[in-house]
Amino acid sequence: MTDLTVEVYDTTLRDGAQQEGMNLSVADKMAIAPLLDELGVGVIEGGWPGAVPKDTEFFALAGKELTFRHAQLAAFGMTRRAGATAAADPQVRALLDSEAPIITLVCKADIRHAERALRVSPDENLAMIEETFAFLTGEGRRVIMDAEHFFDGYRHDAEYSLRTLQAAVAGGADVLCLCDTNGGMLPDDVSEIVAAVGQRLDTPLGMHAHNDSGCAVANSMAAVAAGATHVQGCVNGYGERTGNADLVAVVANLEIKRGIVALKGDGLVESTRIAHAISEITNIAPFARQPYVGASAFAHKAGLHASAIRVDPDLYQHTQPEKVGNGLRMLVSDMAGRASIELKGKELGFDLAGQNELLGRVTDRVKHAEAAGYTFDAADASFELLLRSELGENPAFWDVETWRVRVASKPGDPTDADAEAVVKMRAGGERMVAVGEGNGPVNALDHALRTALAGVYPEIEEFELTDFKVRIMEASHGTDAVTRVLITTVHQETGELWRTVGVGPNVIEASWEALADSLVYGLLKAGIDRR
Repeated sequence: MTDLTVEVYDTTLRDGAQQEGMNLSVADKMAIAPLLDELGVGVIEGGWPGAVPKDTEFFALAGKELTFRHAQLAAFGMTRRAGATAAADPQVRALLDSEAPIITLVCKADIRHAERALRVSPDENLAMIEETFAFLTGEGRRVIMDAEHFFDGYRHDAEYSLRTLQAAVAGGADVLCLCDTNGGMLPDDVSEIVAAVGQRLDTPLGMHAHNDSGCAVANSMAAVAAGATHVQGCVNGYGERTGNADLVAVVANLEIKRGIVALKGDGLVESTRIAHAISEITNIAPFARQPYVGASAFAHKAGLHASAIRVDPDLYQHTQPEKVGNGLRMLVSDMAGRASIELKGKELGFDLAGQNELLGRVTDRVKHAEAAGYTFDAADASFELLLRSELGENPAFWDVETWRVRVASKPGDPTDADAEAVVKMRAGGERMVAVGEGNGPVNALDHALRTALAGVYPEIEEFELTDFKVRIMEASHGTDAVTRVLITTVHQETGELWRTVGVGPNVIEASWEALADSLVYGLLKAGIDRR
């Protein structure tokens, strides 16, 4: 397994973002893209520049601020409009302006969609496809065809659907990705059609599967078995309706079950961590029974399974969980192995090899913290602070006496509301009392904390809170549920960002912990000593 034989194309940032309830900010996309690169996908589709303002902004930032080891960015868009030229079409020009090295064009591959949705003649649709591909390839871009509704169109009028592919080939298409846009195909349908198309065309084929029939992963595997060398999907199976093919499951199946190289680098062993980290950024709870990377994917209750696994884990597991960075669980609570703690410590610059007692303490703390609602998958800063506390290297920059928050609101008039926070603490040998006001209790608390510390640690003025996510744990407990807060902070001068997590009986206490830890971590990374 030395050569990349299947190209993996991730569309989480566009197609995945169409999932109901998901709203990715530009900052979210900038945080997710490096994780996708770390996973080892070959192509990251960043969105639709020119049509979606946030996507236009993302490409502008990504070109300046993101450097990938494995992936290339792709911009998604449509063919030229009817009656126009590709060179003059503003949407086509926006694809070039994105400066993405790869452009993916969605094309109507079903004659019914050409005539009824686009309201163009079949021949005009073909001309739109060929001319747009020819223009973009002439500009030096690698161009991929997303043949929309291909399978349904092939069943209705196979010859016309094939002509759309041929038009793209005539324009210089590099890959012809066949899309099961409605998600209704079954694996045997996919195998038959992909094989038939492969006999007619020499251009590499791809598969873009939706999960409406519950077969997106199976259909992706069937397409590869039939000759496709390009697969598209979303991490965690995100996407509109029932989602797209879960890309992690697809690549794990390809590499573990079929011996096919799909990812660049060693990202497969990090797939559980990366999938969960992306889940935290999207603020969509991980699915415990998700194949390969779910918390229950390798979980076993006591009884026959547990007895057999003690003898040989392979007796009741289809593969080794370590291959995807997951772990065997014999209990309901989460388990963190010493090896994973040691590896994570090494990643953060701590040599923990041979320190078994320390590793045991850290493992226990992580296990108890996760049982209480914490997650460290997307909060490396909080994990490092936990590790430093066990190493005795976590300086107390301040001592807090008390803090409190008051919120006043007039019923019926939500605009007439204010929040005030008071923090009493000691730092730099002095006692200070600071008051902060804000548009909400957390905002007020953040202002009060920074006001109290700014005179002693002016460096914190460079720490900007850029993202704030709240998740209610065990929501069935109603208003008594535990709250988890994930905060992203960035150093305005260096651009370095870090994430901290807080857990508490309410959003304010959870926020206080995450806010305070974000400042502590920022000061540590800035090399500041206690004053």
